[in-house]
Amino acid sequence: MKKRHIGKMTAVLGVSAMLLSGCGLFGPEKETISIDAPPQSEVATDVTSGMASSGAATQAPEPAVQASSERTVYLLDANGYVVPVSLSLPKVEGLAKQALSYMVKGGPVESLLQGGFSAVLPKGTEVKGLLIKNGVATIDFSKEFKAYDEKDEKRILDAVTRTMTEFSNVKAVQIWVNGTPLTEMPAAKTPITQLDRDHGVNLELADGAIPGNTSTVTVYFQGQLDDARTYYVPVTRLVPETPDVAKATVEELIKGPKQGSQLFSSLLRTTRVLDVKQEKDLITVNLTSDILKYDDGKEASPEALQSLVLSLTESTGAKRVQLLVEGKPLENGDYSKPVSRPIQLNSMQF
Repeated sequence: MKKRHIGKMTAVLGVSAMLLSGCGLFGPEKETISIDAPPQSEVATDVTSGMASSGAATQAPEPAVQASSERTVYLLDANGYVVPVSLSLPKVEGLAKQALSYMVKGGPVESLLQGGFSAVLPKGTEVKGLLIKNGVATIDFSKEFKAYDEKDEKRILDAVTRTMTEFSNVKAVQIWVNGTPLTEMPAAKTPITQLDRDHGVNLELADGAIPGNTSTVTVYFQGQLDDARTYYVPVTRLVPETPDVAKATVEELIKGPKQGSQLFSSLLRTTRVLDVKQEKDLITVNLTSDILKYDDGKEASPEALQSLVLSLTESTGAKRVQLLVEGKPLENGDYSKPVSRPIQLNSMQF
């Protein structure tokens, strides 16, 4: 049986700017900060008509427009990995604050969760203030933020950092609690000043890598949701230092998860990298024909192709990926031409 992943490859769409106001320790609502929101999808309204008791036709009042937008938050899967999840949430002005509220245990996200996914922030956590300035998001959490298990410390940092940096004008995160900046986390004493994506997510050390002499790649493996569906999990791997991050990314994806991991890769380990080159925002990857040994050898696995695109755009910052097999473009579907990173990933609407 073919596995079906729960994310969809979508065309790159424009983003809308929303306004976020300072509050709490950041002062009264007098300064607005522009936030680039993820693409928004409007929900059609349902207009009904009624009949008056006299029999004359009348038009019932139109209900208020109920709009929603797709937003990516980071949650925990059943295996404890920090995973991006696309949620359809009510459209509001405080987009970043709303995203964080859907990461709190016992919060509004609970009604949407399934497949073993769970929220990561401690129950009762509130965002008392949030200010985005010069690319840095400063978040002031309530005291409940500190009430977590030590084993979840890195997961919380990863999830908050990744969720906030999904907004295009947020490059780094600072954490405060009750008006006081944190220099270290309270449980395991992880030092924190400014958090960004360079810290990685679901961090692990590759075989043969020596700490302090490494390069960083982020590869997207798959987790199993049920018998037929999978989802994508980013894993940041420290590899032996290399000037060719793009090639190292593909090679680590082919190697697959570490032994004992609950994750898997749809790329056959017999696949070999013939060439990888980057020209401005385009990466071209040339692989051996083993990548086509899917569905009785007729085509490449769609999950494998999407994993390649996700991994390469994440690790290198490139905008598009061209996939070749033995020097020729793929013949099937969207991947015959350069493709961009999907905007929505691991949608919960299933």
